[in-house]
Amino acid sequence: MSSEPQLPNDEQLVTDARTGEGTAFAALLDRHLPHVRTFLALRAPVPQLVDELAHDTFVFAYRHLDEFAPGTSFRAWLRAIAWNLLRAEVQRFARERVQLERFAAWQLEAWTAAAPEPSAEAEHLLDCVGELPEPLRQLVALKYQEEHSGEEIAGRLGRSAVWVRVSLFRVRQLLRDCVERKTSPA
Repeated sequence: MSSEPQLPNDEQLVTDARTGEGTAFAALLDRHLPHVRTFLALRAPVPQLVDELAHDTFVFAYRHLDEFAPGTSFRAWLRAIAWNLLRAEVQRFARERVQLERFAAWQLEAWTAAAPEPSAEAEHLLDCVGELPEPLRQLVALKYQEEHSGEEIAGRLGRSAVWVRVSLFRVRQLLRDCVERKTSPA
């Protein structure tokens, strides 16, 4: 009778990993990585975050193995770490988005304000807005000229507020890239 060797349970692997046994943590990673990736994939707003956050989850877990409470579920502990990292990333993204929107609005206002001689960047921005397809020009006009909220724009266009936010984010990126192309020396 041949029987395969019994793999140690999570608690034993954690104990071994705490003492410096490198293969023990590798075994934990092999055992739980698919679950952590699935957990993140079902919750992450963009797929690109899944691998990065899964990696960060295991790095954090390795560095904080001494905080794992024996007798509890290692998988649940990893899931809590992954959830906290995901939440922090979403909050960071939201803060950056708000800052970018404020900057874009300020910059657009500064560039389009009546000035004796508009800057080259302002002229390029106006050119770039003019080069946008009509639906995107309409979106820019509703947001920055008529100063409607995202919800108001969504209602007017028959779209979701999320679509409006994502579209405005992408339009701002397009405009920034266009202005940079026009201002950079050829």
